[in-house]
Amino acid sequence: MVCKAFWRKYENLIGTGLLLLVLLVFTSVRYDYYFDLNDDVLMKDILAGVYTGEPESRNIQMIWPVSAFLSLLYRMGRGLPWYGIFLCLCHFGSIALIVHRSLCLCRRIPGKALLLAGEGVLLGGLLLPHLVSVQYTVTSALLASAAAFLFMTTDAAEPGDFIRKNVITVFLAVLAYLVRPWMLLLLLPLICAAGLIRWSGEEKIFARENWIKYLAVIGAVLAGIGLGQLCHQIAYGSAEWKTFLEYFNNRTELYDFQTLPEYEKHRDFYEREGLKQSEWELLDNYNFGLDPAIDEKLLGAVAEYAAANRSERKPFMQKLRESLGQYYRRMVYPPWRNESDFPWSWLVIFSYLAALVTAVPAQRKRPALCFFQAALRLLFLLMVRTVLWIWLIYRDRVPVRISHSMYLMELGILLGLVLVQCARLWRGAADRRRLLPAGIGIVYALAGFLILPRAIEAADTDVAAKAAANIRYERLYSCLGSGQRRENFYFIDVYSSVAYTEKLFVNVDNSLDNYDIMGGWVCKSPLWHKKLGVFGITDVQEALAERDDVFYVQEVGADAGWLQRYYGECGSEVQIHLTEMVEDEFEIYRISRK
Repeated sequence: MVCKAFWRKYENLIGTGLLLLVLLVFTSVRYDYYFDLNDDVLMKDILAGVYTGEPESRNIQMIWPVSAFLSLLYRMGRGLPWYGIFLCLCHFGSIALIVHRSLCLCRRIPGKALLLAGEGVLLGGLLLPHLVSVQYTVTSALLASAAAFLFMTTDAAEPGDFIRKNVITVFLAVLAYLVRPWMLLLLLPLICAAGLIRWSGEEKIFARENWIKYLAVIGAVLAGIGLGQLCHQIAYGSAEWKTFLEYFNNRTELYDFQTLPEYEKHRDFYEREGLKQSEWELLDNYNFGLDPAIDEKLLGAVAEYAAANRSERKPFMQKLRESLGQYYRRMVYPPWRNESDFPWSWLVIFSYLAALVTAVPAQRKRPALCFFQAALRLLFLLMVRTVLWIWLIYRDRVPVRISHSMYLMELGILLGLVLVQCARLWRGAADRRRLLPAGIGIVYALAGFLILPRAIEAADTDVAAKAAANIRYERLYSCLGSGQRRENFYFIDVYSSVAYTEKLFVNVDNSLDNYDIMGGWVCKSPLWHKKLGVFGITDVQEALAERDDVFYVQEVGADAGWLQRYYGECGSEVQIHLTEMVEDEFEIYRISRK
């Protein structure tokens, strides 16, 4: 009896723990966890002290409170992989909250077992590649989608109870903003749509208690975001950081959303801005850290000109029609067609249908009205998501980490709605009518079983590619940090370094690196100047040409002629000496004035 009572009390926690254990064991035994991009590696390096020699509280990409917290952890335990631990906790914690809430909506053991199995394969099929190769943009989206799911499935009528049960929801939404503010702001219209859908499902929409319930939760999220942003503004309030953030935003606009105009075709503009062709080459090959004249104003002017030139090249209506066509293809095309977002898009389409058909009341009370109201709510959500997608496609900014994040949020809303409606149907309907929620659950489970092998294959391929690409970089960085070379400093060509990433928990080394890329998003920041100051470098251009312990590195086959052209147009003839080869893969050069 005691055992049975214990099981009944903790069955949902036990079920959640078992699913997480299976997921953790599978991913840990089969794979090494990797940072998906070198952006995450650099963020980790800043927080861990690899970049400047001591853990930094400002990693530029995150909102200050969370980066300050991670920096504090590194100060307390410098040798531990805190950033990787944090991202994995966010991922698996979000999954645990979703699974536990789902089990709470199911009353019988057989149903819980089937739900657990279905969610396990579905979540594994959708998320496995992102759990193995982690990226903070997806982390933010997963936190936000968990918050949306918890909000949509909150079972409480009284304001106090509703607010208390949504404390975790508020925490997840605010944390998602702190981790990746741009991603949360992009998802915010979907979050607001979810709030309106949930609110409009109340029997007395404009009752006082409903105003208290929903405005309190919305207000708490906005207050948390506002407080985090205020702390961020204070932390980055110095003149140096403000100047850099303007530079950072202009650089992001130019490289992420525009295309750098060619020099010859737009020579008049560049000469008007005082940019020589050799300096344009630095913008083209991303090694703009070499030139102190490339500042926030110049980048802003080039980005603005690129945007204007782009709109002239392709009229608005033509671009809009192309965006609508791509949006349609991404949603409905099968997996063997280009541009298809299968299986995400098909799961979203099925979830809209499931949310519509399960909106019928359990006791057949006014079914036509219920269907009409449900259709209006879903149409509203569909319109919001369509506008967001068209905007992203129009801006040519839909990498996988963003597209999957968008789908994650939408599925969090829809699956929460479907699960609540299915639970209501199951409790209030006769056995015959329970076939509908049971059938929908079976479809989701079958979808999970079908896409899981594809997800395993994708994760296998991605991890193998990362491991193969990293071999050459590991040789290079080991060489640069060995023996007497440790006293030197090396500037690495940006495009010769972009394929590198790291494992989260293997070979953790948080000691100071004696190299840096010559461009990138941290270039010309106070952190960049601090790092160079550790090695006595105040001017990159002068240090490369004058010092015997400062070198330039590029992969074999890359053209180093741009260096001579740049120094030549600056009025200084230089010689480039190949001093060393690393495994016939990288070249190390010494630059000297003639």
